[in-house]
Amino acid sequence: MLSSALVYAATTPGQPSVAFYYGNDAPTELLSQFDWIVVEAANIDHDQSRQLRQHGGQVFAYVSVGELDAWREAKTLVAEDALVTRNDAWNSQVADLTAPEWQRWLIEEHIRPLWNAGYRGLFLDTLDSYRLFAPEGDAAKRQQDALVEIVTQIKRQFPDMQLVFNRGFEILDRVHSDVAGVAAESLYRGWNPSTKVYGAVPDDDQAWLYAQLARVRDDYQLPAIAIDYVPANNRALARDTAKRIHDEGFIPWVSVPQLNQMGIGLIEAMPRRVLILFDKAKTEAGELAYTNAHRYLAMPLEYLGYGAEYRDVNEPLPSDTLHGRYAGVVTWFNESLTNAPHYAPWLQHQMENGLRAVIIGDPGIPLSGSLGTLMGLREVSGLVASSLTPLEHDNLVDFEGFPHPSPAPQTSYQILNSANTSHLTLSDDQQRRFSPIITGPWGGLASHPWIFEQASETQIRWNLDPFAFLKRALALPDMPIPDATTENGARYWMTQIDGDAFVSRADMPGTPFTGELMLSDILRRYQVPTTVSIIEGEIGPEGLYPQHRATLEPLARRIFSLPWVEVATHTFSHPFEWESLNENDLAGQGVTLANFNYNLPIPGYRFSLRREIEGSTDYINRELAPADKPVKVVLWTGNALPPEKALAIADELGLRNINGGNTSVTQSNPTMTNVSPMLRPLGRYLQVYAPQINENIYTNNMLGPLWGYRRAIETYQLTDQPRRLKPIDIYYHFYSAASPGALRALHQVYEYVLTQETLPLFTSAWSDVATQWYHTGIAKQLDSGWQIKGANHMRTLRLPADMGWPDLERSRGVAGVRDINSGRYIALSGDRNATLYVTTSQPQVPHLRYANGRITEWQTGSSGQLSLGLAAEQLPLKVALANTHNCQVSAPGARIEQRDNATLLAFDRADAERIEVRCATR
Repeated sequence: MLSSALVYAATTPGQPSVAFYYGNDAPTELLSQFDWIVVEAANIDHDQSRQLRQHGGQVFAYVSVGELDAWREAKTLVAEDALVTRNDAWNSQVADLTAPEWQRWLIEEHIRPLWNAGYRGLFLDTLDSYRLFAPEGDAAKRQQDALVEIVTQIKRQFPDMQLVFNRGFEILDRVHSDVAGVAAESLYRGWNPSTKVYGAVPDDDQAWLYAQLARVRDDYQLPAIAIDYVPANNRALARDTAKRIHDEGFIPWVSVPQLNQMGIGLIEAMPRRVLILFDKAKTEAGELAYTNAHRYLAMPLEYLGYGAEYRDVNEPLPSDTLHGRYAGVVTWFNESLTNAPHYAPWLQHQMENGLRAVIIGDPGIPLSGSLGTLMGLREVSGLVASSLTPLEHDNLVDFEGFPHPSPAPQTSYQILNSANTSHLTLSDDQQRRFSPIITGPWGGLASHPWIFEQASETQIRWNLDPFAFLKRALALPDMPIPDATTENGARYWMTQIDGDAFVSRADMPGTPFTGELMLSDILRRYQVPTTVSIIEGEIGPEGLYPQHRATLEPLARRIFSLPWVEVATHTFSHPFEWESLNENDLAGQGVTLANFNYNLPIPGYRFSLRREIEGSTDYINRELAPADKPVKVVLWTGNALPPEKALAIADELGLRNINGGNTSVTQSNPTMTNVSPMLRPLGRYLQVYAPQINENIYTNNMLGPLWGYRRAIETYQLTDQPRRLKPIDIYYHFYSAASPGALRALHQVYEYVLTQETLPLFTSAWSDVATQWYHTGIAKQLDSGWQIKGANHMRTLRLPADMGWPDLERSRGVAGVRDINSGRYIALSGDRNATLYVTTSQPQVPHLRYANGRITEWQTGSSGQLSLGLAAEQLPLKVALANTHNCQVSAPGARIEQRDNATLLAFDRADAERIEVRCATR
């Protein structure tokens, strides 16, 4: 039976997109966007194999049929007389295909382990290596017969194994029915392994290989794949070559001969990661969250559509060619590196191969010698602040402020290459002109203290525009940008309550427990999706206050039973400073800077990550949560910097996670330095930060003003305009019910948010959105369309205005578009995969403009006919459909209002029966 990818290829006019990658660290988030993925299985672990298949792609393992590579260290398993000569160009030994011991080794020692590891596809290489010792005649015929027998054996023993050949043209007449596709190298562009030179393939060689591939395509009706090679730094040539191959009716893959660079095929998978290097040894607690790059650059990168991937510069750095895999490499060191001797040559090598570098703060290494020449810069030394005069600057500088008088840059440079651009030019009393902020074809740099001015830990202002600087320095292309703030034209709204002080009494008549007041005054009044947590160590039998268990546990049950409440854990002992706690530490030890113990002083308890997460989850599920509504989320506690193992435990249990970050921008401190990123990557896990910080910050740790949380409204506004950076998160603790002022502020926040156009959802759902945002694949098709992979949770693309509008009639899985002050937001239907085409004209067909619910069903027909289902979370559903003039809209149960060219639907319940739009022929 054919695989799903093969069925697709055989039954549609399209061909499978194919990628080849043999490097040490496969970019699974990019490769998984292809239909067929050929890898070196020795470099792929189980998790990577699973990730490669996440979008339904077929993975093929590389198998050298005719040669034994020196690095495989398998020579002792193969009889010497089966290896008859050498291929010095590739440092391998060539096998006699007729040798039974070679055939046995190939099947039993190489292919069977691949089958057992889950591979159901093989890429068979070196099929014609026998010509090195048997170029023609009977000797060649015997090798070809043996090759046919090997293919037959593979299909006999592994009947579901799909086979793709590298060449093997001589035997196709006999085995083509067992073959899924055929590839060949160097149709138009090649690489000479002896001279190590790239170049155009001679015309005669082109013509011969073209004829062979055409025979594969036309006579055997098989996918014909051309693998061409171009220099790593010439992506324009790679694109042109891929298009040329495609225009001839073949499937392209254009990369480097080592196949360790992310190449270009029928699609160009757009790199959506930026590699951020940090000096772990010189970072507080070795924690990436304390680095300037994470605190100040990750958020602008996320807004631009790029996730951060962090590595310690002192550890071994990626050996593969990274241009095409990452949008660039970013550093923000505070001082020179002392333990990274390989960094400078590594950086220069990657830059020579086309990877852009953004160097902020101290470069960590001298930008001199060959590296300085590559960048076209010469460092200027001996600067004195009192002698500096700013001569000119552009709009990349003076973003939130401009320092007066001019400070002396930590590093500054004279520009030697006219391709570089100075964004701030200074001069000194010696009339020297130099710049601390530069971009060029290699990337960009910005020197301290011209990056930002800092008056205190919380009073910081950007001098540099981080959004514009990063876009220019990294040469980020216009593309549809995955967006985790909005869906169906509405801003996400979530509400979450940390369990702290559930056991406290309110400063109100009768001194009720805060949980009682929160239930009566907030939760029953605002029936919106709300994630509520408790701390087991506060109210459970093994906690600090078992005497209140008889009252507090039933109270928690009443809260958790509310239909609009989602159940969460806030751990067992509420760690305040995660990095200071070790397994088996006695509870209540140590003191944080905020004068808390490292965790609650629960008698006799010794710290255990599993007890914190799994144990508290089990307690809530067993004692408090309704049987059909178990814990779905862990709300991180304290400084909210859990270790990787904690994230792994949550993932193992199927729990979503959220909390952390410090987004608290207000009108009195309106700086983007107070807007945190969305994600903190740890290993293969992602911590999801809260979109806005809780009331603690606004009330100075509840010391006053107790009404301070109403300033969260300012945060919602400043993270919406001019850029929508965050969804809305009403995030607080039970102690907000402890005082009238705090409770009144909470009401004010709710009442404000209710006036906004939002899509309310549970925290768990948004955690899925944020997590999928990091992994969503965006690829440019050769026909100028955009392929979107993995978009069933994250359902929005923000389209740069210069790209135009979605072509709704040509696109697939695209439900609508809405222009608002914050940007142009494209609504996706919720299918995992979508295809977007853009046009210069606004859509003329009916589409979804706005909804406060999520799409559950989406179908389109000719002439703009559409059928859709939507469901809101708890609230009555509201929908706006655009371009519905001359159309009949059917929406059972809805109040229908026509307004200009739109139809507004208002339902009394959260979900809708099918909405139908039928239009006259347009």
